[in-house]
Amino acid sequence: MLSCGEMGEISPEDVRVEVRRFWAILLRNVNDKLEDMYSPTALVFTGKNKRSESAKVMAVRRSRQMSEAGSTLRAELDSIGVDIVGPDVAIATYTYRYHREKIQADGTTVGVDALFGRATQIFQRDEAGVLRIVHEHLSAGAAPQMAGGTK
Repeated sequence: MLSCGEMGEISPEDVRVEVRRFWAILLRNVNDKLEDMYSPTALVFTGKNKRSESAKVMAVRRSRQMSEAGSTLRAELDSIGVDIVGPDVAIATYTYRYHREKIQADGTTVGVDALFGRATQIFQRDEAGVLRIVHEHLSAGAAPQMAGGTK
């Protein structure tokens, strides 16, 4: 087993690469498995659930939803901020825009948009030196209000 010193400390770019890989998996641009991105004990908070859930359960459900026939997915990430909080732990924060469109069996189209999504993902190196998500919080916010206004 390697120690963190032998593996090298996490760099901000290491984390940004993993965030981009996470989204590439979600958008089906790579064939990696989403559940492999997470630590076995990871917890996830999303805007749809009232409490956290196991990342393993969420990843299986999310992968199934994303691979449904007749659906198209798009996402745009803004700059990814990275805080290194230890030799093997880092926090990624960023905003994103996400669009999913699915054609129903009756031919109607259903769309889901997160135009002001926010993400926080905490990464930690596992015993093998692989960066894994140990905690994730994704949420969708409202459009920012314009300052000022009429009187």
